[in-house]
Amino acid sequence: MLSHLTASTTSDVYAVYLPQLMLRLQVPAMQQQLMSHLSTDELDTYQCFIYKKPALSWLGARLAAKWLLKKRKCHNATTKQLSLTKNTKGAPFCAISGEPVGISHTSDLAIAALSESPFGIDTEHQNRFDTAPVPWFSSNELVLGNNQTIPSATQLWCFKEALYKAVGHGPFITFCQTVRITDWHTNRVTIAPNPYTEFTYWHRHAWQLHNHDILLTEPIYD
Repeated sequence: MLSHLTASTTSDVYAVYLPQLMLRLQVPAMQQQLMSHLSTDELDTYQCFIYKKPALSWLGARLAAKWLLKKRKCHNATTKQLSLTKNTKGAPFCAISGEPVGISHTSDLAIAALSESPFGIDTEHQNRFDTAPVPWFSSNELVLGNNQTIPSATQLWCFKEALYKAVGHGPFITFCQTVRITDWHTNRVTIAPNPYTEFTYWHRHAWQLHNHDILLTEPIYD
């Protein structure tokens, strides 16, 4: 159910496979154990969901975040105490440590990430996009100069979504149209100068899990 994806010495990712989480919730003893990680407020939030799929995605992301915070940062706190709250931009962080937490989920996978650098993370079903979705991206954006090609429209979306979470503000569509990728390599992406960030070189940590693309990005300082 839980996968640990190591990005670097300063960042980590936990992924919860939601179909397996759903099966465990159907076993009373396992459900009780999983719910024991939630605070009273979190239990209320979970129980207020009208539809099961959003509730499952929310729960998977919260569990992944709690387990990751417990492992990396908050050894002396209980997982029940490690609740998440949001800043004025809606970005989640740990209510106890103030640690920013990256969250992303689909209907089948929920992920949480921590990093010591500004970072963003996203996950999508690998087949979500066949072509670059207009108007967020231009139709020729998958093909760069120097015979470089971004592997898929989904990976392009994941990178820009993750980059937006790291440095973006305002409408996502404006961000996507403003930030242009100039080089795409296995572990590194270069972006053109833009009004959102002074960093032009970004690490690209990528995984494929349960037919999903997962991408975490953080700036390269040297």
